[in-house]
Amino acid sequence: MKPYRPKIPTPRFQIINRRPNGQCLIQLRFNVNGKRTHFSTSINIEIKHWNPKRQQVKQVRGKEDAHRDINQRLERFSEIAQEIFVEYDYGRALTPELFKQQMAIRCGRVEDPNTKATTLFQFVEQFIEAEQNKPNAKRGTWKKYLTVFNHLRDFAAAQGKDSLDFSDINWQFRSDFINWLYSPPRSHSQNNAAKILAVTKQFLREAEKRGLHSNRIYTQKGFGLRRTKTTAKVRLTFSELEQLAAVDLSDTPRLERARDLFLVGCFTGARFSDWHKVSRENIIEEPEGQLIQILTQKVRNRVVVPVFPVLAGILEKYSYQLPEISIQHFNRDIKTVCKIALKDSRFQRIYSEGGDTKAEIVEKWERVSSHAARRSFASNFWEAGIPAALLMQITGHSTEKQFFEYIDISQEQAARQFAKMALEVLKKRE
Repeated sequence: MKPYRPKIPTPRFQIINRRPNGQCLIQLRFNVNGKRTHFSTSINIEIKHWNPKRQQVKQVRGKEDAHRDINQRLERFSEIAQEIFVEYDYGRALTPELFKQQMAIRCGRVEDPNTKATTLFQFVEQFIEAEQNKPNAKRGTWKKYLTVFNHLRDFAAAQGKDSLDFSDINWQFRSDFINWLYSPPRSHSQNNAAKILAVTKQFLREAEKRGLHSNRIYTQKGFGLRRTKTTAKVRLTFSELEQLAAVDLSDTPRLERARDLFLVGCFTGARFSDWHKVSRENIIEEPEGQLIQILTQKVRNRVVVPVFPVLAGILEKYSYQLPEISIQHFNRDIKTVCKIALKDSRFQRIYSEGGDTKAEIVEKWERVSSHAARRSFASNFWEAGIPAALLMQITGHSTEKQFFEYIDISQEQAARQFAKMALEVLKKRE
C-alpha cells in the first residue's frame, strides 16, 4: 500500500504595499500545514502591469525582456516553495518559520551554514544562484557570471575534467585557458578574453572571502589579461545626426519612430532601457531653460541633462509620451534608417579576433545599434568642449581612464581638443 502523501499546495502571488506612484510589492503566499504563510519576493512592479488571474506580470510593449525575467523569477519562487514542501516530508516536518528560513537560504538572502562548497565549480554554482535570487538581482550581472561559468565548464570538458578545483588554478591554467578562448571555433577577442578572465578572478576572490581556499595565484601581477584599444563600435558625429534628423521618413512611421528614439539617446546620453522615462513628468523648469531628470535602471542613479532643441522637438511631436519599441526591432530598424540617411558614412573598425588585432573599413549603418546613441553623446559633447568630469556624471564612468576608453576619439582629435582648451587657459592668464 502506497504511503499517503498530501497534495502539494499551489503557490500564489499577491501585490501589497500599493504606493501613490503606482508601484507595489509582489508577495508569495503558501499554505504550510493549514497556515497561510507569506514570503516577500522583493520584486516591485507597477500595479497596472499585474495580472492577478494569471499570477504574473503582463507582457507590455517595450518591456518584454524585463517582464519575462520577472515572470521567470516568480516561477522559480514557486518551484523553490514546492521543493521545500516535498523535502520536508510533504509538509509534515515543516513549520511557517522553517519554511521562511529555507526560502531565504535558497533565494540567496542568507547563507546555509550546513552547505559549504569544496570545489571551484560547486562554489560558482552557489554564487550564481544567490545572485539570481537577490532582491535587487540584475539579469545582466548574473547572465555574465553564467556565461563565464559555461566557458569554464566547456574548457574543463576539453581537458577531460568534470570540474575544476581551487588548486587547479595556476599559471598553466591561465595559459591554457586563454589559448582555448582564442582557438576556433571560439576565436574570442582579446578584450572579451580579458573580461572572462576578470570574472574568473572574481569567483576566486569571492570564494577566498568565504574561507574556501588559500590559493592566491590569481592575485599575482600579470595573471589577468590586458585589454587592447579597439574602435569596433559606431559613433555618429553632430553633422551625421543632422542628416539623420533631416531625412523624411513620414511614409514609414516604424522607421521614423526608431530614428526619433535614437536622437533622444544621442541628446540625453541615456541607455536604451531609460529612453521611455523621458516624459513631461521628468521635466524641471529652470531660469536658464528646461532640464530633464532620469533615474537610471542599470545603476539606479539620478541623472540630469539639459533639454536640447532636438529633444524638445521630439517630445512635442509625441506629446511627451515616447513610443516603446523592443530592443530587437529597434536595432533592426535603426540600421535601415542609417542606410538611407548615411549611405556614404564609413569608419575604420579596429577589432581583435583570436587574440590578433585586425582592421577593416565598414559602413556605419552595418554596425549601428542602440548603444551608438550613448557613445555619440559622450564623444560629441567632449569634442565640443564639455569637461570629462561633467560628462561622467551622466555616463556613470567612475574614472577618466574608463571614460576615454569608452568614447570614440582619435589621438589627433584629442590633441586638437587639448590645444584648443590650453589656448583658452593661456589667454585667461595673460
